[in-house]
Amino acid sequence: MKDKNLMIAVIGCFAIAVLFILVIVWEIKKSIDHREKVRQLSANVTKTVEDDNRDFSIYESIVGTDEREMILIPEGIFTRGSEQGGFDEKPEQEIYLDAFYVDKYEVTVKAYNVFRRNANYVEPSFPFMQGDAKILETPTFPVVGVSWYDSVNYCKWAGKRLLTEAEWEKAARGTHGLKYPWSNKMLEKRSNLAGKADGFDSWLL
Repeated sequence: MKDKNLMIAVIGCFAIAVLFILVIVWEIKKSIDHREKVRQLSANVTKTVEDDNRDFSIYESIVGTDEREMILIPEGIFTRGSEQGGFDEKPEQEIYLDAFYVDKYEVTVKAYNVFRRNANYVEPSFPFMQGDAKILETPTFPVVGVSWYDSVNYCKWAGKRLLTEAEWEKAARGTHGLKYPWSNKMLEKRSNLAGKADGFDSWLL
């Protein structure tokens, strides 16, 4: 009887081990297939021309309670993370996100001051780019010198919320796991860079 129970236990352990190995092989195959799909997509997208001829009118937009335009990021799967990045960027994987809206442009100094006046809120005080205080005063510049708490309070006032890390990545990166939203190639005219390579005098514009 003992021998029979032992044999059953051995067979059960063997079956579990085989099942475990099959699961690992299946996951590895999924990973390889995904990388090949991303590689093919990347190869096609890198052929894009440098002229920025994308049609943003196809994206649904609304105007928030703070009178700033917001763009709809559709629901669906996107590639998150990178195998070539740091430890906190791995593993590269496909995840699903519900649809969400994101401001089309950064919150300007002018827009932030509207919030401050209406909410009787304090001036930006978080240390940032010390020695260039005019950045904090230029109405059309993105507001700087605000903390995470300041950002949350602005969002609450505007009837919005900060995006999650995954939402930020999808909105900025796109859905195909590329290095940049348009391809794996740096295109200066589509980037916000220091200097005039992108067509502006300042990276804050």
